[in-house]
Amino acid sequence: MHEKYKFFFTWFLFLILVLGQSYGYEKPDAFIVKIYDEKVRVLSPAKYDPKLSVIIENKTLVIMKGKLETSSGQVLKFISVAPGKSVSVGVKKVKAEKVYFIPLSPPLQKVELKIGNKPYEIPPKQKS
Repeated sequence: MHEKYKFFFTWFLFLILVLGQSYGYEKPDAFIVKIYDEKVRVLSPAKYDPKLSVIIENKTLVIMKGKLETSSGQVLKFISVAPGKSVSVGVKKVKAEKVYFIPLSPPLQKVELKIGNKPYEIPPKQKS
């Protein structure tokens, strides 16, 4: 009887390990842009959706101001987020253009929102 449980337990652990490695990173349905004091972390959706939204999370201690802009320079939205809060913004019909989040205050590097990427940071993590 114990041999039967041991067999199922072993297979259960095997499945968890295999599935855990294949889905090892987050894939949200919207862009999630987390603003920190010295970096910006982006989680991107797996595929394009015409009702795509961008969630901006302010992890700093100051009010964050920024804008969403296309590669052609069209401003989609100006954003202001209180410390520790988040804001969701809908982005429509931008499949043909690149979309950027540009932090204005505090000033950080311009961030391209790339669909289908693994989570990434701007500036990138330093490998030691």
